[in-house]
Amino acid sequence: MNKVRVKIDIIIPVYNCEQYLDRCMRSLLGQKMQDCLRFILVDDGSSDGSGDKIDWYERKYDNVEAVHKKNGGVSSARNAGLKLVENDYFSFVDPDDWVSDSYFELILEEIQSNNVDILMTPYIGKYEDKEMKNLFLGDEKLLFNKFETKNKVLRRLYGLKGSELEHPLSIDNISTVWAKVYKSKKYKKIKFVNTSEVSSEDLWFNINCFANDDTSEYLNKAFYIYYKENNSSLVHTYDPNIFNEYINLYNYMKKFIISEKLSSEFFDALNNRIVLNELIMLRSIWLSNTSLYNKKLKIHNLLNKSIYRKAFARFPLKKLPLKYRFFYWACKKKNSILIMLLLPLGESLKKK
Repeated sequence: MNKVRVKIDIIIPVYNCEQYLDRCMRSLLGQKMQDCLRFILVDDGSSDGSGDKIDWYERKYDNVEAVHKKNGGVSSARNAGLKLVENDYFSFVDPDDWVSDSYFELILEEIQSNNVDILMTPYIGKYEDKEMKNLFLGDEKLLFNKFETKNKVLRRLYGLKGSELEHPLSIDNISTVWAKVYKSKKYKKIKFVNTSEVSSEDLWFNINCFANDDTSEYLNKAFYIYYKENNSSLVHTYDPNIFNEYINLYNYMKKFIISEKLSSEFFDALNNRIVLNELIMLRSIWLSNTSLYNKKLKIHNLLNKSIYRKAFARFPLKKLPLKYRFFYWACKKKNSILIMLLLPLGESLKKK
């Protein structure tokens, strides 16, 4: 008797991405086993031609469904897609990204064999002139049981510890919802919190998912391609409320540790995250469209927040590589002038 074939719903939140959408859809519609794939395109109130384009795909392909809604942000669009999930698993693809030729074929074969709750894959950061492969859990396939998922994967979502701090910019390599596949019956009712309420909505969604995970897997072969040159994406835009959004996230995470009775290692990892994520907020200020004086004032105010004084008191600064140790030492000393000199240097070195 033939085994029932697993099927996946892929949610693509679409907002003003007309120039990228065809590349994304070519990679998805070019996958083998199209009868096992269903694409849910959610137009989040686009003002360019994205809405017309997703309607065209719906008319042309039987496994494409187009949805239109008022603009509410990426979390709202993903939640709208989750309401339409019907198949065994669901996944997310951002419209400016794409996937390798055999991406979903490899995933389907793997979840057909192992029936895990969540499957993770590596990804490639793609610049115009360079690719950076991110094997965030190594170059070997890994299977995790419930205990290992909680104490390795979930803890890693909370932050870095010990030798992991040798790679401080890897803190969110595991946090994204793209490059993952989730079992529908367990996770489709979990909702994304709006980005205006909590920063890193992907991280908070994954914390809620992995905390209820019985089995997970890291598949080392499939590759998601993350396009890092879209300057209109959220990671490249200034958010004046970013500090309060991160404070909300940290409060959620602290309460979750208590409610789930997680170990003290989670508090340590979260403390390290608070320190390392300070770079994200400082970078957001530096990239904002304001005067140097206002940037210096905002940086000064951020460095003097009490949350960082408390976090640095417990942070193992010596665990960091020298160049990062110097940057975070300047943060700890609240040296806004030095930080303003280091931030543009960091931008020039980012691709390296």
